[in-house]
Amino acid sequence: MRLRTCARELTVVAVTVLAPGTLCAPASAQTHAPRTVLTIFQNSEDFPGTARSDAAIRNALAQADVPITYFAEYLENEEFPETASLALRDYILRKYKGSHIDIVIAAASGALQFALRYRAELFPDTPIVFIAVVVPEDVINHRVSGITGVLTDTPFSETLELALNLHPLTKQVFVVAQGPSGAGYDERVRSKLKGFSNRVQLTYIEARTVTAVIAAVKAVPPGSLILYTRSTLNDAGRVVYPDEMARLIAEASRVPIYTATDVYMGSGVVGGMVRSPDTSGTRLGHIARQVLDGTPPESIAVRPMETTPIFDWRQVKRWGIDPAKLPAGSQILFRTPTAWETYRWYIVSTIGVVTAQLLLITGLLTQRERRRRVERIVRAREESLRASYDRIRLLARRLINAQEAARTSLAQDLHDDICQRLAMISTSIDLLKTSSGGINDVNSQRFFESLARDTRKTFEAVRQLSHDLHPATLRVLGLVPAIKAHCTEVARRHHVEVVFAAEGSLEHLPDDFAVCFFRIAQESLRNGIEHGAAHRLTLSLTRSGDDIEMTVTDDGKGFSLDAVSHGTSGVGVISMEERAGAIGGTLHIVSGAERGTTIRIRAPLKSAPAMTLPDAGAETETTVVT
Repeated sequence: MRLRTCARELTVVAVTVLAPGTLCAPASAQTHAPRTVLTIFQNSEDFPGTARSDAAIRNALAQADVPITYFAEYLENEEFPETASLALRDYILRKYKGSHIDIVIAAASGALQFALRYRAELFPDTPIVFIAVVVPEDVINHRVSGITGVLTDTPFSETLELALNLHPLTKQVFVVAQGPSGAGYDERVRSKLKGFSNRVQLTYIEARTVTAVIAAVKAVPPGSLILYTRSTLNDAGRVVYPDEMARLIAEASRVPIYTATDVYMGSGVVGGMVRSPDTSGTRLGHIARQVLDGTPPESIAVRPMETTPIFDWRQVKRWGIDPAKLPAGSQILFRTPTAWETYRWYIVSTIGVVTAQLLLITGLLTQRERRRRVERIVRAREESLRASYDRIRLLARRLINAQEAARTSLAQDLHDDICQRLAMISTSIDLLKTSSGGINDVNSQRFFESLARDTRKTFEAVRQLSHDLHPATLRVLGLVPAIKAHCTEVARRHHVEVVFAAEGSLEHLPDDFAVCFFRIAQESLRNGIEHGAAHRLTLSLTRSGDDIEMTVTDDGKGFSLDAVSHGTSGVGVISMEERAGAIGGTLHIVSGAERGTTIRIRAPLKSAPAMTLPDAGAETETTVVT
């Protein structure tokens, strides 16, 4: 205690000697009488944040218009809870005897209580500027005058709210909050955090030795959080201050640690909503300057300190916290700049120079390449136009031939089949007219039976011819029934096996889609039977999302695609390609000698009522016709 007192006296002497050079106003203001400022800190000089707060107060007072003589004393009520107040009272009484103190700054609640208790004895009627968690009742009720200051309640709940927002899956929070004995610090922390008990399980680590606290921290289960407010413990006669405890706890912890003061930043904590001692010290210095300039303390409102979200970038990366979730305006400490942030201007300058060189080179090459490119485009367009012209002529010739062939086939069917059947019906009617028997005569009945049979055959032939030209099933029932009926008819007429399968929602398709797919199916089956001599054909129709796909496969002898493309025949293949292109689809044909043929068309639905039907409810239908 004696050594600490001597050290404090030497410090005061040094401050007094250096004050004219550091805290006094310029030479033009030396005519003013010096003012004496006494700051009383609750804790020792070595306590975390004390030195920063003291420096901030000095810097703020250095800007005053009058010379300042500054002194700082330390209550140390945590180290000496029973004797600190009386010892400091006696020390100030002897040290400042005969001196006039113009203003007292009480830094913390304990210092404020000391200043109010011994004000009349040590510095009567001297204005007091304080920073405290709780304002005494005498100040609130204006029973004492000449007092103003700042409220600085530690933001425990704001910090825990921030931590839970960054770790929403947290179920348990461990709290390390051990303040001065008898000051009600622990109870105040519990009161502030009481509202979180319905969201997470709060567990308070109440161990009173360093070893026990570290052991409790090591036992914290993964997925939890630690809220560290402060902890001052006595370890074998040595006082372990809160900043050292924060470092020891961070080294032992397997979970993120959050705090409500920035004096622990850099010791391994993530961060939190904090009030900085630099900011609070600056605010105290400014208020003290106002009072020294003549402003009555009672006219300066007591306002709370603002909080700032502060984070250690190294801990943010360590615990995998998304930086985008950090609050707006967060202060990030210990962030290592990236290569871009460090060498940005060098990189930008280099890129600018290289880009300028590339632009110059490109400008020199552009003129030469432009002419060559235009010539290539012209030649390509000429070749494309020539190929299109040749293709159009070939397609026109094939279409004329196909039209004539279709007319010939239709005329032949009408002459050889329909006309012959009608002639037989006419002959039967003439025989009935010349028959001498009655209607019930055996010969008459035979003629009637023959007439009915020929009439039915004629009807079937006309119906089949009409169906080949345009099936009524396609228009009335839709694509799937039409193709199914056509497969049945093909199998019956040509004595082959046709397998048809449909999958997906295929109702209510647009007319152009239905006609296109039906004609391609019709042409594919006809080619497989007539030209490929196939005995087994498979046709599948599926819908996947907004795409419709149809595949026709046969076991016929196949054909050469090159021969069909460059020959005079093959109008069926060209017509299928044109039909597929008309609805925005693609047609693929795979065929080879004695390998059969596979024809696949795929087209997207652009605007059809069926597009809104879900595929999940679609049915699968398979038909085998022999």
